[in-house]
Amino acid sequence: MKRDYGGVLDMAKRANGMLHGLSNHIEKQRYEFNQNGYYQTFSRNAVSSMPQLSKHAVVAAIHEMEANGYVFGKRQTGSTSQYALSIQNVIDIYQHRKLPKYRDKHSSPFVLFVVNLKGGVSKTVTTVTLAHSMRAHPAMLQHDLRILVIDLDPQASSTMFLSHTNSVGSILETAAQAMLNDLSTEQLRADFVKPTVMPGVDLMPASIDDGFVASDWDALIAEHLPGVKPSEVLRRNVIDRLASDYDFIFIDTGPHLDSFMLNAIAASDVLLTPTPPAQVDFHSTMKYLTRLPEMLERIENEGIEPRLKANIGFMSKMTAKHDHQTSQSFAREVFTRSMLDAVLPRLDGFERCGESFDTVISANPASYPGSADALRKAKHEAEMFSRAVFDRIEYIRSTL
Repeated sequence: MKRDYGGVLDMAKRANGMLHGLSNHIEKQRYEFNQNGYYQTFSRNAVSSMPQLSKHAVVAAIHEMEANGYVFGKRQTGSTSQYALSIQNVIDIYQHRKLPKYRDKHSSPFVLFVVNLKGGVSKTVTTVTLAHSMRAHPAMLQHDLRILVIDLDPQASSTMFLSHTNSVGSILETAAQAMLNDLSTEQLRADFVKPTVMPGVDLMPASIDDGFVASDWDALIAEHLPGVKPSEVLRRNVIDRLASDYDFIFIDTGPHLDSFMLNAIAASDVLLTPTPPAQVDFHSTMKYLTRLPEMLERIENEGIEPRLKANIGFMSKMTAKHDHQTSQSFAREVFTRSMLDAVLPRLDGFERCGESFDTVISANPASYPGSADALRKAKHEAEMFSRAVFDRIEYIRSTL
């Protein structure tokens, strides 16, 4: 900068210090409470009630696996030791019983893009909540779902929720850079795919610098990927090369009609449209829906055939207010059979989890800053919503 411009540079330095300070505070809290991994475990009785299992089957599987040297998680309660089974323990029990995984039924990943041109409608919250909930839902553990979240929003909100240490400062190994650099599968796995606190859920992070990439996308493609269509890069250079690693891939972008959004639409099997009931937000969502055909035409004009199979609408930030119910009724008229009955309600649990860079699924009740009952309610709603999305996807795939 040639001059100070009213203190902009000093302000940026203070903001950077604040950002690292907040991040370090969260890290210290996690270390203090030994919360660097996913906290949820299951009792043996809880596992016995999961699909395709019974008490006899679980007891027999644990006995046989322990006889072969397998070590299960346990928790000491007084003088007795009780099973505290992790997600991986449960998945291994299913595998021991030779029950098929999701990948045995579907050989290719299903790509979902939570999208709306209106900001602040819970796109990111929906994305990260679905990723965690579909992986950890007791009714879905039998599938051993492998999930990847691709963050293409320069604000890096999904990165913040799923791996906040990768959301501070300038990150070089971002999803946008992976798209642009035409890397091998091995390079993508080694350098660009990051684990999250939830085992089985991975992340390709975003960075504020990605905004510059998006703004000059066509020129960058012409320079670095000659002959490649600008809106096919995500599918060609990332998703197809990681296809064997995942069952579901979620994409998160900013609320802008830019190259990242067009790439996400071109790569997606299903769009999920969060529809908030407040009048201004609802109107903006309707405007987005009117422009969606235009976006698909732009992709087609590049010579790309979109793989889109459905655009599923759902209500986000719902309450029991009369005007919210009215908006839901209007949304049903627009989406018709593509409208989910399940909603993501406006609840304190969804709002406050951001304070600790958690989802309502990964947030540990021991350190959650709000009411434990509020967190429990939000988690229940998230699980119901994720089950509804999963069931709808299974219906769509069964009709193909």
